Amino acid sequence: MRSLLIWMAVLLLGGAALIELVDSDPGYVLISIWQTRIELSFWLAVLILLASGSVVALGLSLLRSSLQSTNSLLGRIFKGSARRSAKQTSQGLLDFLEGNWKKSRKSLLKGAKKSDMPLVNYLAAARSSYELGEQEQTQALLHEAEQCSPSSELAVGLTQARMQLADNKYEQCVGTLERVKRIAPDHPVLLELLCQVYEIVQDWKKLLGLLPELKRKKVLDSEALAKLECKIYHANICEAKDIEHARLYWKSLPGSLKKDLELIKAYASRLQALGVEDDSEELVRSTLSKRWDDSLVLFYGLVKGKDKARQLLFAESWLKERPSNAVLLLSLGRLCLRNELWGKARQYFESSLQLQKDPQTYAELARLLAHLNEHKLSTEYYQQGLLMTTDGLPDLPLP
Repeated sequence: MRSLLIWMAVLLLGGAALIELVDSDPGYVLISIWQTRIELSFWLAVLILLASGSVVALGLSLLRSSLQSTNSLLGRIFKGSARRSAKQTSQGLLDFLEGNWKKSRKSLLKGAKKSDMPLVNYLAAARSSYELGEQEQTQALLHEAEQCSPSSELAVGLTQARMQLADNKYEQCVGTLERVKRIAPDHPVLLELLCQVYEIVQDWKKLLGLLPELKRKKVLDSEALAKLECKIYHANICEAKDIEHARLYWKSLPGSLKKDLELIKAYASRLQALGVEDDSEELVRSTLSKRWDDSLVLFYGLVKGKDKARQLLFAESWLKERPSNAVLLLSLGRLCLRNELWGKARQYFESSLQLQKDPQTYAELARLLAHLNEHKLSTEYYQQGLLMTTDGLPDLPLP
């Protein structure tokens, strides 16, 4: 209370002193602008300046407050718009996963306008159109996706290739993937899709050229890669047009694959088909002396070696270790036929049938017996072999 009284006394004294000063010397201010002259007392000019400064300060304060309010309003508007876009995109993707294609496309396209990543919206919307069977709309949306981002060509190309592959448009799919390969030659998904479509269209030459990249990028696991490699070389060998190409493919095989029984059999069969049966017989004989395989034994009975008697002796030497192998006995019977040993061939065929009933063995024995004029027995064997090729006949009345 005491300090308040002191301040009031100071203000009163100050005010009285100021009034006395103004009365004793009002001062003089002259303002001249062109032809206009304004005369004011000094203290009035000071008062006008103070009042003008206060008005300007008040105006600036009001303007600043107005701008802050406007920015806050715009921020809320844009933030709300982005939030709606994100919500529409999320709903669209959820509908996409549920398979609600039409609803998904609608939400995704709405959300694309303010989305941070419109590429995702357009690609998912394109796939929804594809599922709805609307090809033109699909292409239009893929075009939109490509236009919305300068680096979208890879994603768009892979999406389009997947749809073409699912639609069995293999040539178009190959074209799309090879175009994308120029942009991202080492992309794992691209390589995997190329591998699939090359295998479907049986373009073994291109698939063979793709093998190093598949290995380097580890697109397939070791087991799948080994199977694919065997399949590629198998197809190339089987499609060899002449003996030179067949031998070239065989020489190009990695050492490990030259031990693969399926590839050995494919190469031996191709040599036989191209008329080089001597080499075929030698390859199979050499393989069987190291590794036993019934399918190769069966093939050995069909190939014609350089020395047919020697070929029979080789096969009979295997009989010591495998006296109860029905496949070997069948092949021995065929080799005996090639050597015109009719009785011995019959014994081998009959022994094979005792161990295993097989339509081929029945047919061979029946054919031999027919030429030996044992027609009744031959007919019985033909019938038994024929019945084995069916699922069994129903029990029906017969004459």
